[in-house]
Amino acid sequence: MLIDPSGDAMGVDVLLPLLPVPDFILPGLFLLFGMGLAPLVLVFGLLARPNWAWTDALTRWSGHYWAWTGTLFLGFLLLLWLAVQAMLIGFTTGIQYVMLVNGVALPGFALWPSVRRLYRWE
Repeated sequence: MLIDPSGDAMGVDVLLPLLPVPDFILPGLFLLFGMGLAPLVLVFGLLARPNWAWTDALTRWSGHYWAWTGTLFLGFLLLLWLAVQAMLIGFTTGIQYVMLVNGVALPGFALWPSVRRLYRWE
């Protein structure tokens, strides 16, 4: 999407007239950062549990470790992204169903009682 903002190389150029953007740059940036880099930071946070000062407010607010809260948020953000996609272009590709499963699984696993206890901030 960033290499070819027209969508032609991926075969999604036919969807562009259905979207409120002139090209795929904004969706590509969202996918790169929101669904690419952010999950990597969250996985690192869940496994290594670094204590970064800039994450303290989120940890205090939620009562859970910041990466757990971020994972929950990311799952809901993915579901919102898919809902907007469904309204604009419908569910037309298999990857949308895969992402729907991910969007349900992320908050589902994060809200699992043993996972909530594991990442509870004490």
